[in-house]
Amino acid sequence: MKQHLSKYQLFIFDWDGTLSTSSFLVRLSRLFKLRYSPEYIKKHHERYANETDYRNIKKRETSNAIYSGIYDLYSTFAAQELRPHAKEVLLKLKKLNKKIAVFSDSNSYRLVSEIKKLGVIDSFDLIISAQEIGYYKPDPTGLLSIIDRLKVKKEESIYLGDMASDILTARFAGISSCAVSGGLDPLKFLEVEKPDYLVQGFEEILGALEERRGK
Repeated sequence: MKQHLSKYQLFIFDWDGTLSTSSFLVRLSRLFKLRYSPEYIKKHHERYANETDYRNIKKRETSNAIYSGIYDLYSTFAAQELRPHAKEVLLKLKKLNKKIAVFSDSNSYRLVSEIKKLGVIDSFDLIISAQEIGYYKPDPTGLLSIIDRLKVKKEESIYLGDMASDILTARFAGISSCAVSGGLDPLKFLEVEKPDYLVQGFEEILGALEERRGK
C-alpha cells in the first residue's frame, strides 16, 4: 500500500498507545475524560476550532516531588515498552532528515522519563507535554506551537496517534493525520473519523517510507 508518508517534513507523534505501549492506569484515565470522546468533541467544536495565540505560550512549572517519587517507584515494576518497529521508524525518519516531535497529554515528568528510559530521547527535535502549556487535546495549540517552533509548513506536517481524538486534534490544527491502530482506541473508532492515513502498525509505516525512498 502506497502511503507516500515521506512527503512530510515534520512527524509529530502521540506517546501513550502510539509510540509506547499504554499502561492500565493510562487506559483507565482515558475512560473518564470527556475530551477524548469524539461525540463530545463534535458537540463542542467551537472550543477547539479557534486558534490560540500559540506563539506567546509560556511553559508552566510542572515539577512535583511526590508525583515523581511515586512514578519512579511504579516504573520499576511496570516499565513501558516501545511498540514494535517504532524505534526503527524513528531511525528511518532521522536518516531521511525529517523533523520529529512528540505532543502528548502525558504528565511531563513521566513523558520525558519514559522517553529517556526507552533510549529514544535523541530522536526528537522537540517534546511538548500538554501539561506544560495548559492546553490539552483536542485543542490544537500544542501541535501549532510545534509547527511554528520547528518552522515547518502545515501542509508538510502530520500527527500520528492511536485515538480518534488525535485525528480530530490534527484536523483542528489544519494538518494531516495518521491513525495507528493497536493502541487505546479500537480500529472501528479510528475508521469513523476518516484519518488521512490509517496503518496497522509501525512496520507498515516503515515499509511505506522505504518504498517511497526507493522511487
